[in-house]
Amino acid sequence: MAKSGENTVKSFLESKSLQVVKIPEGAIKSVDFKVYNNGKLLCFLEEKTSDFTLPKWNDEMTLYNSMAKHIYESIKQFKSINPGKIVPNVLSLTNMAPSRSLNDLFITLSGYIITPKGKMRSIDNMKRLEKDLDLIDLYLWFDHDQYSGHICEEDHFSPGQKLVRIIGLE
Repeated sequence: MAKSGENTVKSFLESKSLQVVKIPEGAIKSVDFKVYNNGKLLCFLEEKTSDFTLPKWNDEMTLYNSMAKHIYESIKQFKSINPGKIVPNVLSLTNMAPSRSLNDLFITLSGYIITPKGKMRSIDNMKRLEKDLDLIDLYLWFDHDQYSGHICEEDHFSPGQKLVRIIGLE
């Protein structure tokens, strides 16, 4: 399943005229790709594919904790290859569950839901993601083989926003 997600994100970025190079797996856990723009290293990218479905007991916290686990695994991988963030780090999540969306990633990252009236409400008893989140500059979300959206800092000069402009996600 992971290879399918890797192929999806690779094809998507190549359609944006970027060069995507697979990093060979070695003894040290690394990320999946180096991404180049006009021959210059643009970013490192880790891809995670998952079927974010709920277990039989229907526990939303299990879903968010599963996403958090993918994020923390990726942070460890970015630390091994790009701890000083010489270039931005990108986490791509390929979702195989039809009932999940980019909103679930937002909830996992922030610990908040958006009510139907547009208000933010904190989720009680949810483990908060805090440690080393600044190592990831841009999150890409794919539903099966389709790009569905992204999350990054809104600051116009942030590394994530720069990538958004270069990739053409605006």
